[in-house]
Amino acid sequence: MIVYFTKQYQAVPALMQLYKGAGGIFVSTRGSTIRSVRRVYPDTRIAKLNQHLGRFSAGDRILRESGMIITGSPNRSLLEQYSAKKCMVFHGTFAYLVQSEVEAFRHFDLICVIGPRMQDAMEKFCDPSRLIASGYIPFMEFPVQTPEMRSEFLESLGLNPENKTLLYLPRGKPFGSWDIMAEKLTRQVPKHYNLIMRPHPSQSVVSRVQGKWQFMRLARIGRERGNTYLDLVSCRLSTLFSVADLVISDGASSPEEALYYDVPQVFIESQNSSRQAIAEMMRRKKIDESYIEKLLTIYQCGKIITPDSSNMPSILEQAIEENDFYRPYRNTYFNWVFGERGLDRQRNLINQLKRY
Repeated sequence: MIVYFTKQYQAVPALMQLYKGAGGIFVSTRGSTIRSVRRVYPDTRIAKLNQHLGRFSAGDRILRESGMIITGSPNRSLLEQYSAKKCMVFHGTFAYLVQSEVEAFRHFDLICVIGPRMQDAMEKFCDPSRLIASGYIPFMEFPVQTPEMRSEFLESLGLNPENKTLLYLPRGKPFGSWDIMAEKLTRQVPKHYNLIMRPHPSQSVVSRVQGKWQFMRLARIGRERGNTYLDLVSCRLSTLFSVADLVISDGASSPEEALYYDVPQVFIESQNSSRQAIAEMMRRKKIDESYIEKLLTIYQCGKIITPDSSNMPSILEQAIEENDFYRPYRNTYFNWVFGERGLDRQRNLINQLKRY
């Protein structure tokens, strides 16, 4: 039996595709993650691991009986007590892998590699025999784009299918721009655009009182604006990407995932998510300058705004109109991160997992 173990919701979309193809059961330590899984993927088998109950916990019993544990984070101290083989599936694109992080994967029998960039990074510090070319697993959930699907989905959110749709996907704290840009976008994005705003799951799934008040305030401002939807992990991220005419982000995995549909992009540069801040962070990790330079070419794939941009509406419009200009940059970057398009690598992985 295969067990898909995750604490955080962020790993669920990747693990879910393997669950659908190879079967098994999910286990999580967090009630918030279990509730989100049941809301977005209602037919999923899932159990809770209560570490205080030890072997009396249903999740513990399932993990001990499993033949393979697949997870989206190292979780070494927790998982090493179980005898099953262990497989690491990356739920993001993990652009900043360094030796200390790769060494945290030593307890895995298999490590799924999403593409050329990760392959190069992992081979420097890891036994190549443990690496398996899996492709980017979440792409298996990305739907085929059709006008009918787009209209039906946008209407279900109360949005106008005739409008261009802008999707805002910030990083989580402390690097993300949500706190300084969410309300600004809601007020400044022209009303002839649909605006979908999705805070990082670390803020929306595990939200504190202050965050809930902020969401309530933004929901009110969105209702006043019209054609605005605040998604607190009610929708599948893959579907949101499929209906977007423009993706607004501040780095991490979202702009790289958006390359799947070759969507025009706008990058937010704030104090914590600027190119300079990212470069300095990578230098502290002792990452090569040549790699840093190549990684930052993602910013050549679209327009750039800052929290102080006074001409935000015109920049958003230009990003859509100049789509063809940025397409070669997006294709080059996609090939570096993900490799060839298609799902053959993902399907091959599922066939290998079925023996467990």
